[in-house]
Amino acid sequence: MNDTMTGKMTSDQEPEIASKVELFKLFLSEQSDPAPFYNRLADRTLALLGLPIDGRRILDLGSGPGHYTAALERAGGVVTAADLGAEDIAEVVKNGMSGIVADAARLPFPDASFDGVFSSNLVEHVPDVGPLFDEIQRVLRVGGWAWVSWTNWYSPWGGHFITPFHYLGPKWGYRAHVKLRGEPPRNRVYDGLWPAHIGATIRAAQARPGLRIVSAVPRYYPSQKWIMKVPGFREVASWNCLLTIERVET
Repeated sequence: MNDTMTGKMTSDQEPEIASKVELFKLFLSEQSDPAPFYNRLADRTLALLGLPIDGRRILDLGSGPGHYTAALERAGGVVTAADLGAEDIAEVVKNGMSGIVADAARLPFPDASFDGVFSSNLVEHVPDVGPLFDEIQRVLRVGGWAWVSWTNWYSPWGGHFITPFHYLGPKWGYRAHVKLRGEPPRNRVYDGLWPAHIGATIRAAQARPGLRIVSAVPRYYPSQKWIMKVPGFREVASWNCLLTIERVET
């Protein structure tokens, strides 16, 4: 592994790491009041990241309103937020951070623009993960890192607003939700939300010659990384998946 992949996050004032119990309690109110959950999750994620941030050029890809953008800046990163949602980027800019409306499959940045790409829960919101990894490969400098997590389809929250009907499959699960509960407010299946499977996503990353997967773990219980080695079982046993990737010479 390149030495730059082993650096640690530094910060003058590191926040107290939120416990899993605290995060779970905040998650119960995530739909009605998302900011407390995502702010605490962002600080916990950055505190445990184990990748070089301070002074590095970081792309927060799929940034949303900038919870992770702010945490990355607090850790010393020179951060650019990118998201397809104009309202989210307007919120990023309003809070004094750098942001741009951009399609993750066609990023408006030169090659090798960034030392790190941070992407939390974007994979399930793109119709094809291949172009996403193409762009991550392109905008990263050699020796840089990518941190990519996503909610896999057959996890407990895989269907987002149509959960738990997503276990019926994207087509019938969506229909069942609409019939019993009405249209979801956003992230409708195949319109903002696509089934994201672990095996297919890992294969897409491995197919890019400039990307090397350093680790693949369940994001919220990484000590159980063995789960990710069991095809089929991993699709239902992982709540959220995390790949740590190194940009290598091609």
